[in-house]
Amino acid sequence: MTTTSANGQYHRVVLPNGLRILVAPMPHTRSATVGLFFGTGSRYESYEQAGIAHFFEHMLFKGSAQYPSAQVIAETIEGVGGILNAGTDKELTVYWAKVASAHLPKAFDLLTDMVRAPLFDEAEVVKERRVVLEELNAIVDSPGDWAGVQLEALLWPDDPLGWETVGRRDTIMAFTRADLQDYLARSCGRRNLVVSVAGDVDVDWVVKQSAAELNQNGSPPPQWSRANLANGQPLVVLDERPTEQCYLLLGGHALDHADPDRFTLALANAILGEGMSSRLFLEVRERQGLAYDVHSGISQFHDTGAAIVSAGVDPARAPAAIAAILREVDRLRQEAVPAGELRKIKEFVKGRLWLGLEDSRSVAGWYAAQELLRGEILTADEVVERVEAVTAADILRVAQRVYGPGWLNLSVVGPFNDPDHFRDLLRFS
Repeated sequence: MTTTSANGQYHRVVLPNGLRILVAPMPHTRSATVGLFFGTGSRYESYEQAGIAHFFEHMLFKGSAQYPSAQVIAETIEGVGGILNAGTDKELTVYWAKVASAHLPKAFDLLTDMVRAPLFDEAEVVKERRVVLEELNAIVDSPGDWAGVQLEALLWPDDPLGWETVGRRDTIMAFTRADLQDYLARSCGRRNLVVSVAGDVDVDWVVKQSAAELNQNGSPPPQWSRANLANGQPLVVLDERPTEQCYLLLGGHALDHADPDRFTLALANAILGEGMSSRLFLEVRERQGLAYDVHSGISQFHDTGAAIVSAGVDPARAPAAIAAILREVDRLRQEAVPAGELRKIKEFVKGRLWLGLEDSRSVAGWYAAQELLRGEILTADEVVERVEAVTAADILRVAQRVYGPGWLNLSVVGPFNDPDHFRDLLRFS
């Protein structure tokens, strides 16, 4: 058994069978979160099985060997006031429960049985196809969500990163029990699993239970292929709908998980569009009144990423909103951030980090995601050190690196049918 510890904030244990265990004691709490994090998601899917990771996640809640129905599973956690949930992303899937610390054994036993011995009852598979199809319908019917789906397809054409995680209608309706059993075998082995527990917990107990209950076999971790990136700029995609608001997303490729500039990009993004004191919020909403909601965000994957600006605007004022957004993006890449604004945004980023790590669920996810996606774990203090080291010159350099002409891509949902009209707007002054 190999054990390492970082600054006393967490414990990392790797069992001889390859299972990784992370434990972050938070003795000031009265609760604990246990999460089973798998290094798999929708980017590992074939076109024929797009959506299988998400469908599999749903089916794990339908019954397992010791907890034979959805009702029994739900009542096991909710019956003690806990929270049970899961999530499937592009590169990571998590099943988690948060309970009062006295009930951690119950939560641990439930989650391990769900991933070790799911029933995959045929009748439940048939029923859940319809449920997931309704989830897809909800995404399609939401103009804001659909604009995001369109932009991902634009940035990563004919690639799993560009596919909706829920899948397609034809694949959802074709999933079988055999598909689920095959997915379990190839994606949920112990070498592809990180057990992460945070809160009022005993480290030795977590390690002992993990070794006892998560000793299943499984294939090696799935391999990903380099993403297919879009070529030719600017790219525009429209979905014509008679909406009262135009939903638009501007964005392009950015940095991957391990890029040394990722902390600098986080600051640049915060300056641009995080919070009510960000440049986009102050200019687009407060000064010009062009949008109720305008913000920016970044996503990161193993080999690529994205930086995106989102806004919902009056269709008649869409050109003005796009022009205002591009002016702020261009200012970020042309002018050094003033010292006062740089200090303010560093405090903003650090404060949001500390606030986010007050909850045991957030702490469990913080360590597990780094272990699975980056292969290294930074404590919050180490992240703060890297944020503090960023200079105005760094932000200018990274803004020029990310927000160049290749960043100028647009997804629009609204009452429009002429992409060339929007393409002509996509330029820096």
